[in-house]
Amino acid sequence: MYFEATLKDKALKFFRLVSRRYAFPPRDITIEVSTNCGQGCAVCFREPLGVSPADMDLGLFLKVLGAIASAFPGGQPEYLNFVGLGEPFCNPELGRMLRLARETFPGTCLNVSTSLSVLDRKAFASLVEEGLINRLSVSLDSLETGKDFHPFSEELLANFTFLKEVKPRGKNFKVRVQTLITSAERVTAAVNFAAVMAADEIQLMRVDLHAFGGKAPVSRPPLEEERAIVRSAMALAARRGLRCRNNNLYNAFMDIASGLDKFCLTTDDHVFIDAEGNVLPCFYLRKVKLGNLAVQTLAEITEQKRAMDFYGRQAELCRGCDIYKKEHCGGEGA
Repeated sequence: MYFEATLKDKALKFFRLVSRRYAFPPRDITIEVSTNCGQGCAVCFREPLGVSPADMDLGLFLKVLGAIASAFPGGQPEYLNFVGLGEPFCNPELGRMLRLARETFPGTCLNVSTSLSVLDRKAFASLVEEGLINRLSVSLDSLETGKDFHPFSEELLANFTFLKEVKPRGKNFKVRVQTLITSAERVTAAVNFAAVMAADEIQLMRVDLHAFGGKAPVSRPPLEEERAIVRSAMALAARRGLRCRNNNLYNAFMDIASGLDKFCLTTDDHVFIDAEGNVLPCFYLRKVKLGNLAVQTLAEITEQKRAMDFYGRQAELCRGCDIYKKEHCGGEGA
């Protein structure tokens, strides 16, 4: 969430990163409420990482929410994200979870990521009207059908159209489209589609090789071509009235803070909570369990992160993760 941070928050993040410290409590928290999804996209990390389908039950969610609240006496996190290796709307308790989160943290930005493949339109409209979702991030990798990406269809188009219609009924409700950088044509189409559908922002995501044994599951342009695609997309988005973001393009300060591509830029102030309540450094590192919020406090778990020297072990644990790096880590790909 660096792009949305205040100048003060950016400065604090810079000094945390260069001094290899952690924010406590973390300002950016992700809860994986479901690892269920029926699409089976080639770009999904679930199967390569061995993640089994599961929904976080409401009882566990209440324990997790309580543990987070205990870490914020008189305060609240900046962001609470409902996302992970699955479709959040597959969890039948998502609406109740969002309501509980809003009651607990009235000023926190509640974000949900989705492919829009599973959508109860009436229930979703209520969530938007109640102010329970601040931002919906929708994956749209291609406008083609029957391919390797999140599949496009007439139903998906109808859901996007519904989203455009319901958007004005929400208070501070924004829509972000996320698309993979696979070709100039696909990215251009995604930017134009996002503009037509009244999205607020488009995020360009690099095809990462981390979970796929170094072999890209779909087309991945060489670095020079990828950078050209990003520049062109940003110019087009500006003309179409969209913000355009790319995790591999920050600024000189973040380049320095990352140790010139040696450290992850979310390490300092983000935690990921999986569907079983385990706290992980990120959604990739499924086996790096720092603790469990059903039985431990967030403070205890953060201390474990310090004790294991996560900064010092990133080269070993993160290997060729390309999500926040400027350069490609895993070669040019397919």
